[in-house]
Amino acid sequence: MKALELLCFTFLGTRVVFGLKVLIPLAVPSDAPVVSPSLFSFSIEQDRWTDWAGTTSRNQFFFNVIDNLGQLTGAPPHIRIGADSEDRATFNADVKSFLDDTIDFSSSIGYPEATNSTIGDAFYQATQYLPPNTHVTWGVNLGQNNMSTAFLEAKSIMKAFSSFAIKDAGIVLDAIEIGNEADLYSGHGLRPKTYDIAQYIQE
Repeated sequence: MKALELLCFTFLGTRVVFGLKVLIPLAVPSDAPVVSPSLFSFSIEQDRWTDWAGTTSRNQFFFNVIDNLGQLTGAPPHIRIGADSEDRATFNADVKSFLDDTIDFSSSIGYPEATNSTIGDAFYQATQYLPPNTHVTWGVNLGQNNMSTAFLEAKSIMKAFSSFAIKDAGIVLDAIEIGNEADLYSGHGLRPKTYDIAQYIQE
């Protein structure tokens, strides 16, 4: 009886839905817009970058996925490395690869982000493990309001993209993203409540 009551309740709460007839042509119309072959792209959380790309050699599975997509679409997907953890990273030239300082694995989140990480030149150099002709956007830390950190990270990115391995593969740096979602900084305690776009631009 309870199942029937639940079913009746579900129907009472349901809105009327109308069908829409859509005709899909078999051939591409001459006036159809052209979609970029790299429209299907990836944004990767920075603290897990080397899990995806590899450290001392490429992650063959990830390489194959990106390479296969490129072959299917005609261009490799764009890769953006950054997100929340870009604003928790500090640069240390003495770090040879990547040191993940603080991860709370007791968290209820299945794959928690690092609350702090320290990276070195090899972290950005791992870009060389992407398929040839991949376009990349890297993020640098603005959240901690330390311009030295942002500068050192950007300098290391430029060093990596000047290397023979990355240049020879035709991997392109499209942009350096300065901070992630700065409009949320005041809510995350990274800036005063009065922080606005004008202050972001000034920084």
